Amino acid sequence: MNFIINILVKIIVMNKEVIKMDMYQKRKIRAEKKKDDSPKSFPSVGINWFPGHMVKAQNEIKNNLKLIDVVVEILDARVPIASHNKLMDELAKDKKRIVVLNKSDLADKVELTKWEDYYKNRGDVCVLTNANKSENISKLVNEIRKQGKEIYEKKYSSKNIKVKPIYRCLIAGIPNVGKSTIINKIANRSAAATSNKPGVTRKNQWIRVGSDIELLDTPGILMPRLDENNAGVKLALTGNIKLEVVDNEELACSGINLLINEGYKKLLVDSYSIEEELLDELDSYDILEVIGRKRGCLVSGGNVDMSRAANVLLDDIKNGKIGNIVLEKVEM
Repeated sequence: MNFIINILVKIIVMNKEVIKMDMYQKRKIRAEKKKDDSPKSFPSVGINWFPGHMVKAQNEIKNNLKLIDVVVEILDARVPIASHNKLMDELAKDKKRIVVLNKSDLADKVELTKWEDYYKNRGDVCVLTNANKSENISKLVNEIRKQGKEIYEKKYSSKNIKVKPIYRCLIAGIPNVGKSTIINKIANRSAAATSNKPGVTRKNQWIRVGSDIELLDTPGILMPRLDENNAGVKLALTGNIKLEVVDNEELACSGINLLINEGYKKLLVDSYSIEEELLDELDSYDILEVIGRKRGCLVSGGNVDMSRAANVLLDDIKNGKIGNIVLEKVEM
């Protein structure tokens, strides 16, 4: 019995060594090829995706701000920094502000709590939502009414003017962050177009909710450049940027590096049955190849279809199949 066990252990060790040797040879080939080819720009270099309708929408938001009482900015709970448009800091500096961390069901709960505390300590109202399941939507509506009421009382109570309150609220967020879904849940009807792809809302529209709330739905607006702190990579990984604008293999490799750097190595180990020591020894491209082999992304000759392997990993990250993550930490 011990003899058989020893044989099996030797086979496993030999297989690991074969994988390492195979990866080493392929890495040498890639390195030689890079000497001849001009290197591809990695997604982290910067993604420039700022369609013309975003410029128009940005200007329309500025023109409508004088009508707005409350600004609701919807962020992706997994990437609160990358999904924040710095333009909102300037536009909303004199407005009541509510920060919504949507897709909270896909976020690492420990890190999410830290972000919730961060916004509250900063003086913002913070609401965690899962728009697809209507979680905390009623809480968000109550906060809009509460913030709007405070503004109306300051504006009219001292003047003894009685008016029927109508709280006007700007709903802002980057593409595919769940903005239109949240609006539809608040309005309790299909008032805003939704899709699993970014960039569906193309123009501003006012949406009435009950007798006292008017929502201004705006197109998702990104920063013109997304090269700061790998923002473009993070947004693409979480599905907030069209994958058509990036190379899926390079994005998948960036995703592997991010997961490891942000402390989610165990998710790769558990999701793809990869030995942890391989994650320490192989580069991201080799790890992607191992994932492809584990998931059966093979073509003739037993080679891995790297594009297919990349799509498997990217889908797992975007939809939370790999596990709950937050790719940006609160700076203490």
